[in-house]
Amino acid sequence: MDKIKAFFTDIKASLTRKMGGVFSKDELSDFQKSKLMHEFHTFIDLNKDGILEWNDFDTARKKICSLSGWKEGNPKYIKTKQVFKDIWRYLQDDGDQNLDGKITAEEWLNMWEKFHKDYLARKKEKNYDESEEKLPDWLERYIEYKFDLYDRVGDGEIDSEEFEYVMGDFGVAAKDARNAFLLFSMVIWLLSSSSSSPSSSSSSSSSSSLSS
Repeated sequence: MDKIKAFFTDIKASLTRKMGGVFSKDELSDFQKSKLMHEFHTFIDLNKDGILEWNDFDTARKKICSLSGWKEGNPKYIKTKQVFKDIWRYLQDDGDQNLDGKITAEEWLNMWEKFHKDYLARKKEKNYDESEEKLPDWLERYIEYKFDLYDRVGDGEIDSEEFEYVMGDFGVAAKDARNAFLLFSMVIWLLSSSSSSPSSSSSSSSSSSLSS
């Protein structure tokens, strides 16, 4: 999990340097909001009713176990069940503003706006240390889930076939999935090459998988 967290933290830090401090703006951009809503509608709100409930997460849990061939009683089946319970519990704590046991699309965006503003406020504090930044508990577990979801063979890497297979199960066209993987791979390579030597950058450019 530490490797996965570091992977995403490095991306954020590199993007902040490369894109002129995109994360320093007071409000989330329309593009950022659209990406957050894509995540909401594609990977979490599986019954497409515009509201997140435990049933959505339980359905996602069953989907990943089915895709992976994990039967009830299997250690990974048991772990996945607990991961999704943790994600939902932590997400409710952070996002369910009116405590009705549901999270609307509006509450989802409001939660991310709050995370964003809290982050900017911390950056202004004296003695602020970026390395001490901690992801919300539910997001830690969600990142773990998403990586495991794409990593079909469990080798710690995500290749284009795995990515396309999983995205297809969530209703994304094969061509769109391949293009997304290619774009994401290029971004990862560009970010990693900015902090590595010319020789290591050259060798990494030939990689066709994303590693944790």
